[in-house]
Amino acid sequence: MENKLEYSFDDEVVSKFCYDMFEKKIDIYFTGYSDTIKNECFLDKNCVLTIENWSSAKSKIDNPNDIYDYKDLDVYIGVFSMILHIEKQGEDLYLSVNTINDKYISLLFIKPVVSFKII
Repeated sequence: MENKLEYSFDDEVVSKFCYDMFEKKIDIYFTGYSDTIKNECFLDKNCVLTIENWSSAKSKIDNPNDIYDYKDLDVYIGVFSMILHIEKQGEDLYLSVNTINDKYISLLFIKPVVSFKII
């Protein structure tokens, strides 16, 4: 499976964030995105990135002064303000995010279902 996703959210502020811990689902809304495959340009269209049905999920705080190991997702997750990096490696998904309280968090989703939709 190719590691490159068809979309990117570099420097795009999250307009809405929904996390359902019981259903294992995260919806991240944006007012635009970059098409990384077809047009290789920014598209000013409302969209939602959905991550759901993962086998397991982990989180850790990115802090250059301390080394944190991954913990359960709920330990460090916060409300996303921006996705800094997103990468698919095989069946797993890695995210680096900034939260509204200005924390930098790394997330690891094992075997998630990832979908993207223009709304």
